[in-house]
Amino acid sequence: MDQNQTVQGTSPANPQWFRQVMGRYPTGVALISSTENDGTPVGMVVGTFTSVSLDPPLVAFLPARTSTSWPRIRATGRFAVNILGAGQEDVCRAFSSKTGSKYENMPWHPSASGAPFLEQAVAWLDCTIESVMDAGDHEIVLGRVEAMDIASLDLPLLFFQGGYGRFTPHSMAVAGPNLGRELALVDSARPGMETLAGRLGCDCLAGARSGEEFVILASAGPGKTQWISSAVGQRVPAAAPFGRTAMAWAYDADIERWIAASDTLTRPEAYAMLDRIRARGYSVSVGTGEFGTAAPSSAVRDAMDPGSEALGARAEEKVHSISAPVFGPDGTAALVLSLYGLPPELDAGGVERCAAELLAATRQISDAAAYQTL
Repeated sequence: MDQNQTVQGTSPANPQWFRQVMGRYPTGVALISSTENDGTPVGMVVGTFTSVSLDPPLVAFLPARTSTSWPRIRATGRFAVNILGAGQEDVCRAFSSKTGSKYENMPWHPSASGAPFLEQAVAWLDCTIESVMDAGDHEIVLGRVEAMDIASLDLPLLFFQGGYGRFTPHSMAVAGPNLGRELALVDSARPGMETLAGRLGCDCLAGARSGEEFVILASAGPGKTQWISSAVGQRVPAAAPFGRTAMAWAYDADIERWIAASDTLTRPEAYAMLDRIRARGYSVSVGTGEFGTAAPSSAVRDAMDPGSEALGARAEEKVHSISAPVFGPDGTAALVLSLYGLPPELDAGGVERCAAELLAATRQISDAAAYQTL
């Protein structure tokens, strides 16, 4: 091969080479749908859907000029975006086909604008067409989001190098206002969280108190717990017993407000719980509740922090989580690391072994944080 052939082969003007290079970048898969004036549903699959603006809320996708579905969607003046789940590869292939009825055996319901929402999509957005711009052999469609929702906790479908698959989230973090110190600590904690999750084969969450709320800031691990993929960014009110691991090392005034906000625990019960956590150095929950899920008063008193010493008599129950604090310079809990997705057969000895690993990790992160503030 001479030099001219080599240059041509790796030139952006070479469509095959362009596809190969861009194929190194994974994309999500979305179904763009609408309903024509006669009620006929129409749809097309794209891998070019993206968010554009928060204020105003704008999104975009890029249909090919050769698409036969896009002109029909454009004529309606609106579209819905169905973000496909990892198990919907068959949906993607059906809508990519040039033959057959695409909506046959595809359960859907109409949005407020009448556009089809697929029943098993992980999220959807209802949009009006804001503008359409030329872009070579494609067009850029800008849409204003009128409504949106998360429909499922399933992971999304991805397209990468000509094949379909799913994302396995090993580590995710949230951004937000008034969390600068906590997010800086999360950045230094994430390697330790990933190592801990990998060694124990479970998920690790990092949470913190933010004003009168508790917020999940980051996650690491294989996503064994179904709701982990959507946990990051969740907030719950600061009311006992939620956030008890952080409150065990909080200031007295903060503890009193935390207890006063609760309609679940009495003041003596709450202080007894915090004393147990401080004495042990970590908290334990049994049962099947999720982060932020309320429970009856009796269930909370019975299940929150029984401790590994109580599991012998409760062997039929599954350990829900183990949590320990990461201390800030003032001795309060700047972060709380929690282990989820632990083996269902975990006994008292197993709890203590996992807790020892967790405490070693939180001490290391606390020491590193203290060093960085010197």
